[in-house]
Amino acid sequence: MWKPWENESETQRIRRQKERYRDDKRWQIIDERKNDPMGRLHTRHRKKLMICGACVFLAMLLLIGRLGYVMIFQAQYYLSRAEELHERERVIKASRGRILDTNGIVLADNKTVCTISVIHSQIQDAEAVIHMLTSELGLDEAQVRKRVEKVSSIERIQTNVSKETGDKIREYNMAGVKVDEDYKRYYPYETLASRVLGFTGSDNQGILGLEAKYDALLSGNSGQILTLTDAWGIELEGAEESRKEPVAGSDLYTSLDYNIQAYAEQLADRTLEAKGAKRVSIIVMNPQNGELLAMVNAPEYNLNTPYELNIEITEEDSSKSKMDLLNMMWRNFCINDTYEPGSVFKMVTATAALETGVAHLSDSYTCGGNTKVGDRTIRCHKTTGHGTQTFTETVMNRSVSVRKNKIKSGGRNLSKKVKLCLVFLNFRIILSIARK
Repeated sequence: MWKPWENESETQRIRRQKERYRDDKRWQIIDERKNDPMGRLHTRHRKKLMICGACVFLAMLLLIGRLGYVMIFQAQYYLSRAEELHERERVIKASRGRILDTNGIVLADNKTVCTISVIHSQIQDAEAVIHMLTSELGLDEAQVRKRVEKVSSIERIQTNVSKETGDKIREYNMAGVKVDEDYKRYYPYETLASRVLGFTGSDNQGILGLEAKYDALLSGNSGQILTLTDAWGIELEGAEESRKEPVAGSDLYTSLDYNIQAYAEQLADRTLEAKGAKRVSIIVMNPQNGELLAMVNAPEYNLNTPYELNIEITEEDSSKSKMDLLNMMWRNFCINDTYEPGSVFKMVTATAALETGVAHLSDSYTCGGNTKVGDRTIRCHKTTGHGTQTFTETVMNRSVSVRKNKIKSGGRNLSKKVKLCLVFLNFRIILSIARK
């Protein structure tokens, strides 16, 4: 008898066996279902479905709880974050603290100016805005056009615009043009104590002198103008602007005396012209506590225009860059350079000589115009000498009169006394600074 599978290949045989196994399994399941009318065999599938349903329910419960927490307990936080996204802020600069002398005279003050800006998304007629800003500010049209057509949240056109010009631009009431009040540093006495006071930059930050040293106290805290906008940056109609008012800086009172400073500068200018000197420096101090009453570095420069040179450029200076010349003009020679004490030190030696008994007020001296100390000849400013004069007249006339035998006999005690005087003076100055 012929059997169809006798000549089949191994692959066909394996396939036939698999099909037979599936058929047998299918009939077995049908028979089991007939013998299980209650469907107990489906319990395992129902358990899986219940576990999956429970997991989905817990996940939904967690999501609802998280949503409720965000909407109830963190509503204020996300509300403020949303407002930040929809608010455009413009800075209001704080009024810088004034600098005053010891009598309350204002040496550095503030002047009200304006800052002109444009908001690209709010401009309705760009050509009209460009024409108006060009005519009112006197700027190049290409420069104004470039800034007006630039796509940005806010573009600054010009700072430190006079209040009168700012008011004119505000009267045009053009959409997208903003005029904010600002402050510019102003020095009413221009050159007075220029190297002591220093000056500020365009952002009202101190650059030199007291302006830089006490910048943190003088600058204050800036404020803000907040405006609500939509997603495209356009202001919402009817929405009110909110303001955070700036906090003005603290005033700075100095030990400088305006009258003494002005008089000292007059003397320095006269000396500068009479002697043909490059510069003249004067320091006036209160002998009781070491306070500085005046500090002059002639020629002084104009604090309102600190980037304009106050000297004529010579051939020697022509090789230097303008920045180097400006640094020399701004330099405070009284505190940055070293120099001989000169006649100022005579007060120390005269006091020490009186206290040690080397000299007395009743003593008289003869000034011949010079005297020799060791291998050096010290000359008097009056080459012909002052003749015979008292101790007081010697100090007053800045003479080189001296009694050598007395200096020699009391030299060691005199040297100790001079050192003691210097230590005492330094202590008084440091104590005065600490009290300030």
